[in-house]
Amino acid sequence: MLRAVLDTNVFISGIKSQTTPPGKVLDAWRKKRFVLITSPQLLDEIQEVLLRPEILRLLKKTPNEVDAFITILIQKAYLTEGKLEIDVLEKDPDDNMVLACAEEGIATNLVTGNTKDFPFKEYKGIQIVIPKKFLDLLEQ
Repeated sequence: MLRAVLDTNVFISGIKSQTTPPGKVLDAWRKKRFVLITSPQLLDEIQEVLLRPEILRLLKKTPNEVDAFITILIQKAYLTEGKLEIDVLEKDPDDNMVLACAEEGIATNLVTGNTKDFPFKEYKGIQIVIPKKFLDLLEQ
């Protein structure tokens, strides 16, 4: 079974529209078609971004709904310890924690809509893919 870390942008896009590839990725996770891996740092970022007033308006969500979603992630995702730190991404150093989560959680994939900040397609055996490509991998 595939093990994937979803970048924060996949969560935002997937919550916004369930019919887009990011939305279908979240649906596949809910149907237990892959193991979702996250870390304390990534959960903090997801929650912080989801709670931004402009994002709450965009997604038509309340802070309570965001908190409930984060609770579900904590309960149903594989949570790494978040101890691994790496420094390989220069364009957006904050994305190092996403890559560290994937490495620490022994992910097969890192799914992101922001490939420009990940200048390589693979890192230590972890495939870095867009949501559409990840959906294709789930079908194999």
